[in-house]
Amino acid sequence: MFRLKCDWRPIIILFIAVGCFYQLRGQHLARSLDRQNYAASSNVGLKPSLKWKFQTKGKLFSSPIIWGDVVFVGSCDSNLYALNKTSGDVLWTYKTAGEIRSTVAVDAGIVYFLSADGYMYALDAQTGRKLWQFSTNGEKSYDVWDYFLSSPAVVDGVVYFGSGDHHIYAVGAKSGKLVWKFLTGGIVHAAPTLTREHVFIGSFDGYFYCLKKDGTLDWRFKTIGERYFPKGEIQFNAVVADSTVYFGARDFNVYALNTSNGSGFWVYHQPGSWTSVPSIVDEKLVVTMSDSYSILVLNRIDGMKIAEPKVPLNTFSSATIAGDAAFFGTLDGVIYRLNIKKGEVVPIFQTESSKKNRQLFLNGENMLHADLQQKYKNDITRLFADYLQMGSVFSTLWIEDNRLYFGSADGAIYALE
Repeated sequence: MFRLKCDWRPIIILFIAVGCFYQLRGQHLARSLDRQNYAASSNVGLKPSLKWKFQTKGKLFSSPIIWGDVVFVGSCDSNLYALNKTSGDVLWTYKTAGEIRSTVAVDAGIVYFLSADGYMYALDAQTGRKLWQFSTNGEKSYDVWDYFLSSPAVVDGVVYFGSGDHHIYAVGAKSGKLVWKFLTGGIVHAAPTLTREHVFIGSFDGYFYCLKKDGTLDWRFKTIGERYFPKGEIQFNAVVADSTVYFGARDFNVYALNTSNGSGFWVYHQPGSWTSVPSIVDEKLVVTMSDSYSILVLNRIDGMKIAEPKVPLNTFSSATIAGDAAFFGTLDGVIYRLNIKKGEVVPIFQTESSKKNRQLFLNGENMLHADLQQKYKNDITRLFADYLQMGSVFSTLWIEDNRLYFGSADGAIYALE
C-alpha cells in the first residue's frame, strides 16, 4: 500500500511557490515573455453577453492586463486605470502627462508602463502610488498607423522596452535606474520578446535585433523591404518557440529566423498587406494582417499557408488563442472568433459605436462602400482616422474565467462572458 510520507511536503510547497511566482510575474502583453499569446482552453461562447463596460475619456489602443482581481489598462486620456475585474468599478487611477498607448507589465506587485510624455512609470499595483519614473529622450510617432507605444517586459529584476527616441532600454525594476540602452536606426514601438538569454525586438529602421541580456548585439537581421515601404519597418512584437523567432513587417512578409544566429528558416509573402502580429498554437502560426482583410493560419515549421479566412477590415493586434479558437478584433469594432481547425471566422460581439457607425463604411455584405475613396478624395489618413468612429478594436484580448476583456477606440473597456 502506498503512503504519502512527510518528505513530499517540501515538494508540494515548492509547487505552490512556483505557481505563485508565475502568477505574480506572468502578466504581460500576449500573456508571457515569449509572446505566444496562448490562454487556457475557454468556454467563451459564440454569443457572449456584456458583463460590464467602463468608459474612459480617451481612445484605447493598449490592451487590458489582469493581475489577481484587477484589470489594468491605459487610455489616451492619459490615465492608467485599475478596475475590479468582476464589476468594472474603479479601484484607482494614475494621471500622466501623455497618452498611454503602452500595455502594462506586472511583476511582484509593481505595474510598469510607458507614456507618450516620454517616461516609463512604476506604480504600486494595489494603491497606484508612484514608485519611480524613468525619462527617455522623448516619444514621437512614425505615422498615423503607428498606434502603439512599446509595452514593457520584466524579468530577473530588469524592465525592457523600446522608445520613440530610437533606443532599446533596460532599467532596474526596483530602482528605476538605467542598466543599459541600445541605439537603433529608428523608432522602437514593438514590445520586446524575451528568452532566458536574449531580448528580441524590431525597429522602424527595418532591422530585427537580438540583444544579449547585457545589452550587447548578438545579431541583427534586415527585412527585405518593398516598393512603397523600402525600409520594411517592424512595428509589432515577435513570438518565440523552440529555436525560432517569428515576426511580421510592413514589407508584406512574415519572417521565421533561427534564434541562435538570425539565419532564415522561411519567409511568407502576403501580397499587398502589412503583416501584423503572430500567435502560436501547436504547430500553427496565426497571423493578423492589415490591408488584405484576412487572418492567416500558417504551418510554423515551413511557412506553408493552411487557411486565410476573410474579415471586413484591418487587424492591428494579435489573436488570442484559447484551445482550438482564436479571438481578435478589427477596425470595424467587432470581435471575431476563428476556428483554427476549420479556418472559419464568425463575429461574436459588436461594440455600441460599431452598431451606430459601421454602416457608414461597410455595406450589408461586409464590403467597404465603393464610393469611399471618392468621398475621402483618396485621403487615406483621414479615412483611417474616421474608421475609429466604429469603436475599432486595437486591444489584444485577455481571456480569464471564461470572460473576454478588451478596449476600443471609443474609449470603452469591455468585459464579456
